[in-house]
Amino acid sequence: MDKNIKPPGKAGHTEGSPSVEPCRVFLVEDDLDDQAFSKRELESSALVQEVKVFSNGEDLISYMRAQGFQDHTVMCMTPTIIVVDLNMPKMDGFRVLEMLKSDLFLEEIPVVVVSGELSYETIRRALDLRADGIFRKPMNVEKIQSFFSRGWQWPTREMWMS
Repeated sequence: MDKNIKPPGKAGHTEGSPSVEPCRVFLVEDDLDDQAFSKRELESSALVQEVKVFSNGEDLISYMRAQGFQDHTVMCMTPTIIVVDLNMPKMDGFRVLEMLKSDLFLEEIPVVVVSGELSYETIRRALDLRADGIFRKPMNVEKIQSFFSRGWQWPTREMWMS
């Protein structure tokens, strides 16, 4: 991976390329080893400004409610992407997808699911629930960075810059 990649901002944006700002990643992962590895991989990307870790889907949803995501008061926040493990206690990644994608405002938040076991049924269910990306563990920063560089972040630049 090229550590010299600079996210395009106002000065670095070229015509025809998506404008990608460094983003905040909400990482939802119950396994402590996977948390540490994934956080380190994500933080190594020039396109990631911050990684906030949650141990399960309930913690993520509680945080989002407390921070105003449900009442739409977060428009000036850093763009966000959620990376969620599918298999967790309390609230798994499928339930997180269901909750986010059923809200007319929150459905636009890109949600990338990760799992050590990606069967056809698992992939089909994640896609049916409108996952924006599906990756096999362990986290691969080049694949995630490619996903980010395509402009998958929320709120979109147009939403939070206006």
